[in-house]
Amino acid sequence: MRSPGSPLAATVLSILGAAVACAASIVHLRAAGDAPESMQELVVEGRHEGPRMWTVRRGDHTLWILGTISPLPKKMVWQPDAVEEVVPAWPSYGIGANPITALRVYIAWRHLQKPPDNLPLSQSLPPPLYARVETLRIRYAPHDNKIEQMRPMLAARELLTRVLDAAGLAARNEVQQEVLNLAARHGVRVHQDKLRIDDPVDVLKDVGATPLAGEVACLDAVVTLLETDLVNMKARARAWALGDVEMLRQIPRADNRAACIAAVSTSERVRSLIARAQDDWLIAVTDSLARNRGTLAVQSMDRLLGEHGALATLRARGYTVEGP
Repeated sequence: MRSPGSPLAATVLSILGAAVACAASIVHLRAAGDAPESMQELVVEGRHEGPRMWTVRRGDHTLWILGTISPLPKKMVWQPDAVEEVVPAWPSYGIGANPITALRVYIAWRHLQKPPDNLPLSQSLPPPLYARVETLRIRYAPHDNKIEQMRPMLAARELLTRVLDAAGLAARNEVQQEVLNLAARHGVRVHQDKLRIDDPVDVLKDVGATPLAGEVACLDAVVTLLETDLVNMKARARAWALGDVEMLRQIPRADNRAACIAAVSTSERVRSLIARAQDDWLIAVTDSLARNRGTLAVQSMDRLLGEHGALATLRARGYTVEGP
């Protein structure tokens, strides 16, 4: 049986579209299969300067922050130069060692997989939306019939993963995981706190109690994104990987997060969990910056930028912040 913390993180955080990746120096971006004209094969290979980073300084200690977007190219490799410690974008999750709790979490997770009222997707969705879902499924995952038996928000995640995979893009955190693996090989410490979830069964029940209308709105937003923004997503991923900041700023960006965030944010328990995870990152990077001469942190640009973003918070606390 998989660790109960894994499905919990996968459900809550991936549904929210928490987009995190890693530093990179080699890019290989390729569309697969019999792609349509708008998805013709695109290959970018070789060593490049890579994505730009923000620097945060206090005295002679430096924190490099890699702002990431989602999705990103697959098969990217990071080379750790003068980095003493790496801070991932999200903490790990723990529910304690009680085997009874673990069993209850597993049962709650299995229950969460079932669609509302055990209805197939064709009966849960408005017919026009179901037809759009089926068009994407047949085009990108013709043999994946399990989508039909998923609840709408999990079907949205599955559909997103399949289409991005066909475009040579990664929605999941596979590249950041490679950074962590390389950090371990090169003796670079990883500062990833464990966020204890005291009521994991209730958290899963809250996610499972998401109103059907909210789940349908989330799936609709994801389908619209895949229908209209795939070419731009590939262009943004390529610009990010090559460090082309100007191009990245020019490419329009569709935002499908609001509907999915609203869907799972009806629970105060889930909102509190997400807020704690976000606060944990700031605590971790400021602690690492105080202890190390060189630290690399990874974080989504959505959480870095803006007047209430992490960079503004660090400036307000007296750190020197410089960006691309």
